[in-house]
Amino acid sequence: SPSSLELSWPPELQHVIFRELGWHCGRDAGRNIPVARTNLAKACEANPAAADCHFRLAVTELTDLKLADALENCRTGLAVDGREDDFGAKKLEGRILFERGEFEEHARVTFNRKESLTGHRRNQLETECQIALSNYENMLGGRAGECLYGLRENIAKICGREARELRREKKDPKECDVVSLQEQEQVQPHIRKAKKMQKDTRMLGQLYLGKTWKDLEFLQSLRENGKYGNVVRLSGAQESSNAMSNTIEECYEKVSHSLHQLQSRTPVYTQRMKRFGSKQAADAYAMENMFKWRYKTYRDVHNQLDRLHTLREQKNLPELMKFAEDILWNYYQIKTTNVFPDRYKFTVEVCNLIGLAVLDQLQVPLNLMDDPLEDRLRHLFNLPPLHETALIVPVFGDKSTFRDPAAPDKQYLSYRNHRLKLEHRLRYSKYPIERALLYHALARTHLDGEQLDTARIMASCVMREAKEAGSNLWYALGSLQLVAADCLQRNVEKLTRSLAGAAGAAMALRCHRLRQVIHVARIINDELISNKKKKRASE
Repeated sequence: SPSSLELSWPPELQHVIFRELGWHCGRDAGRNIPVARTNLAKACEANPAAADCHFRLAVTELTDLKLADALENCRTGLAVDGREDDFGAKKLEGRILFERGEFEEHARVTFNRKESLTGHRRNQLETECQIALSNYENMLGGRAGECLYGLRENIAKICGREARELRREKKDPKECDVVSLQEQEQVQPHIRKAKKMQKDTRMLGQLYLGKTWKDLEFLQSLRENGKYGNVVRLSGAQESSNAMSNTIEECYEKVSHSLHQLQSRTPVYTQRMKRFGSKQAADAYAMENMFKWRYKTYRDVHNQLDRLHTLREQKNLPELMKFAEDILWNYYQIKTTNVFPDRYKFTVEVCNLIGLAVLDQLQVPLNLMDDPLEDRLRHLFNLPPLHETALIVPVFGDKSTFRDPAAPDKQYLSYRNHRLKLEHRLRYSKYPIERALLYHALARTHLDGEQLDTARIMASCVMREAKEAGSNLWYALGSLQLVAADCLQRNVEKLTRSLAGAAGAAMALRCHRLRQVIHVARIINDELISNKKKKRASE
């Protein structure tokens, strides 16, 4: 590139060449801002006393939103002898301060320099002053500015006191040491907060950026936590992935900075006031919009309930569980109380539908007596068999003999991911019956992962939350999870006690089919106990 040429010309000639080359690259239709900055910086190095190079470099850096460097170069040019009163440089300094968000400094510099000018130059600075006044009017209104000005001394004292308190805070000496580092748990934000941030960003982008808000949304999706973040960051291409990540972050920071600056100059409440004219009209519009969203929410909720009833009639339990899990988390959790005031009532309805669908699966199979005695309880309660590690006989040269020790255990990863997802949702569950549902799903997950003791604990949590919610249905389902854990452990003594508790829960639920299933299970368990006693007596 032209910026990398090694020239042996005198510094005066290098200054002219790099200045014109940089200015051309920065002003051309297909401009290259990095090349322009590099050449103008070389021109400043060749002749530090050339104020025009500093001003041109400041303009280029302002175009690239390098505001701190632009302000430094502009003031460096103003410090050159004979250029202190340069009108274009003074106006450029005010514009840079305005873009940096230093509105007080921008107003001070503009007002002070306006007094010494006349003619069209004074008119231009008066326009800048009017912009500064309109900013304060948009941000503070007609009365807040006078109030804050009157309290300026108290505000300074408060800020100084807070700074002293922050300096007095001491860090915990055990926070970090050279031997070990504390594990930092990354807590994901609640889905309602994440959705609200997305909505606010979209609203601000559409309000201040116009059609280019799509660029901001696209950049957000390419960031580390975005929807397509994994596409940009590939493990097999570290160098290019880092370069692309840095470019994306730089572009996002520029657009985000511009958005924040536009919002700070004309806040949303000023936009609302200009649109509606009065607070009463704005509140009336917000109320009307809220009722529209409430109507849409209730219409969606009733359609979802119809879908759940249809799936229960079809006895499609996996699809019902998947659909109910999706609406409870991705729909019910993101709705506020104003839009969805009856969320508790509908949450109870959905949870009870799930519980009834699970209970519908329990019935005495017709071919139960065809199974061996040890497998009848597992067949009765629809439990998966325990996974037994297969004995591999090594065969020389056979590919199946080799087992990579670094290969991931997909079954364990699936169990862990599902468990972490349920635990994350449990942290934000608000109602006891919803927590009972999540604990029940956790117990089932631990049963599939063969963590039987943990499954017993989760089943006890289901019963505790069901008792708090006053739900006999979920109390019975929790007792059945306790029975399932004891069945897989093949502990007939514990199973006797858990079946007795399940029988009491079935009596309170008044479910004849459930009582019949538990009665058959107690008969099978009694046979297992008698066989165990006979085996001990024979030994």
